[in-house]
Amino acid sequence: MIILTIVLFLISGTCDGVQKLTCPYGQKHEGLPRVWCKQTSTLCCTGFSFSKQSQFLDAGRLEVTQDADSFTVNVLSLAQGDGIYWCGVLAVNDTIIKLSEEYFYSNSFVWDILRWILMPLLPMATIFCYFYRKQQDKKHDILYMNDAVTSGLTQNYSQNEDMQQITELE
Repeated sequence: MIILTIVLFLISGTCDGVQKLTCPYGQKHEGLPRVWCKQTSTLCCTGFSFSKQSQFLDAGRLEVTQDADSFTVNVLSLAQGDGIYWCGVLAVNDTIIKLSEEYFYSNSFVWDILRWILMPLLPMATIFCYFYRKQQDKKHDILYMNDAVTSGLTQNYSQNEDMQQITELE
């Protein structure tokens, strides 16, 4: 039960629905253009580069915040869908230096609401099933005991009839 709850919390994402990727960089990469892209193979990705001053990208779907030695991309929605996304910097020879990567999924408004409904129902359903099973076991035990008592009475009745028949024959 606890493991299932933990798994549901992990797959449910963040509370505010914003996924983030922090991209730390060294001083030698500070002046280079930043990159955001979706992985297409282990060594390639498709996306775009942007400047250090950019705050909103991809028609407002991405928000970039700049720190002293890193930048963070807040993903509000994904234009390219679920997958592994990279952030990095674009080297002088147009090679992407990957700084960080993360799997991102498309947020679903329905799931955002549904998960908060299902979370309290999961423990309630478990408790209900436990007590229902316990009640069914008691009913089964009572029926079994009734069958045993009825069977014992039937045997006693048969023995009494046999005794009466023997007595009549004598």
